[in-house]
Amino acid sequence: MTADLLRDTLREVLYGPDGFSGLFSAPGELGLLRTVHALDLAAVQAQPALARRVLALRQHLELAAAHLADPYALLQDDADPQTWFPADPAAWRAELVALARAGQALYDALYLPLKGEALRDAHGAVLRAAREAAVLAAWPVSR
Repeated sequence: MTADLLRDTLREVLYGPDGFSGLFSAPGELGLLRTVHALDLAAVQAQPALARRVLALRQHLELAAAHLADPYALLQDDADPQTWFPADPAAWRAELVALARAGQALYDALYLPLKGEALRDAHGAVLRAAREAAVLAAWPVSR
């Protein structure tokens, strides 16, 4: 998969299919960002695992983007995805904004010259984002 195709795939994961068809999405499907932005704090309070999945994905995207730019980069986030829970609506909104920024950071990192292990890492990060988007879209939540 070329870097162009990786970027197209990540764009579709984040924002949904463009126009009438996508690489793997059906027309009208929501992307990851629209799916999680539709969740309010009440939905997250009813199912805390949702917030934890979002945090874990955000951290993964941030770390993947950082590693593509610098293989020795370290994650600077102390939040534990196993126990984290947003304290209030503002904390949940801040996490959603951070997720969008992490997706953009990975998208930007896909413009770097990627070869070998870095290209495999990029594939893995995009694949994980796609899998988590599908899991979150299928999560049984009353919206």
